[in-house]
Amino acid sequence: MCTCGIEAVFCYTLCMITRDNLPVVVLPGMDGTGELLAHFLTCLGVHRGVHLISYSTQDAGYSELVSFVADRLPKERFVLVGESFSGPIAIEIAAKDSRVVGLVLASSFASHPLPSILAPLARFVDLAWVPKSAIFAVLLGSRGTPVLRHQLLRVIEGLRPEVIRIRSAEVLKVDKRKELLEINCPLLCLHGRFDRLVGKAHVEAISAARPQCQIQWFDAPHMLLETNSEEAALAISNFCSDLD
Repeated sequence: MCTCGIEAVFCYTLCMITRDNLPVVVLPGMDGTGELLAHFLTCLGVHRGVHLISYSTQDAGYSELVSFVADRLPKERFVLVGESFSGPIAIEIAAKDSRVVGLVLASSFASHPLPSILAPLARFVDLAWVPKSAIFAVLLGSRGTPVLRHQLLRVIEGLRPEVIRIRSAEVLKVDKRKELLEINCPLLCLHGRFDRLVGKAHVEAISAARPQCQIQWFDAPHMLLETNSEEAALAISNFCSDLD
């Protein structure tokens, strides 16, 4: 594993096996750190090169983060994975950048997963007020191990409240359905049957816009990359193998 010291971004490439197949670029969920994806990245790195782009805490909104990610993408062709919050970022980049030869949306959406009328309330969001049990139930469901719970709380405690407020408001306003129609590469959706945050309707909306989209369901909660790391890594690797 090698860590690249890029200012305001933590990124690393898992170089466990050298091969000529397509690398995978992973964009993390709302926390932006990618810390919770460590096991998943290790599992995927067994199959191919993996590059994680984690976000600057200064760049909170979708438009800023699209530019932030675009500046840090590899020069060669790659497969792009957008987890949850980052799905709209991945969609916009895939619609514009021909180097993206495959798009994977994990527990994600093209348009806001909750009524946009709630957007003004996002400025009052403070995760410190939310009971830990509720956070675990929504994000991890019954698959939350003590280690995952501890990691999740540590990541949440390290986030600045204003960043979460801004990103929550962005989620409640985002709509990338037009960009979804402009994507030319193959698309794979990974979704948990027990996802309490992003419902089945959002997978169906993506499938309706892109009928050729592959959909793979998991017995998993919202954080399926964290709870079903081996299965998700294998699904993505198989998807990539068809594109190599």
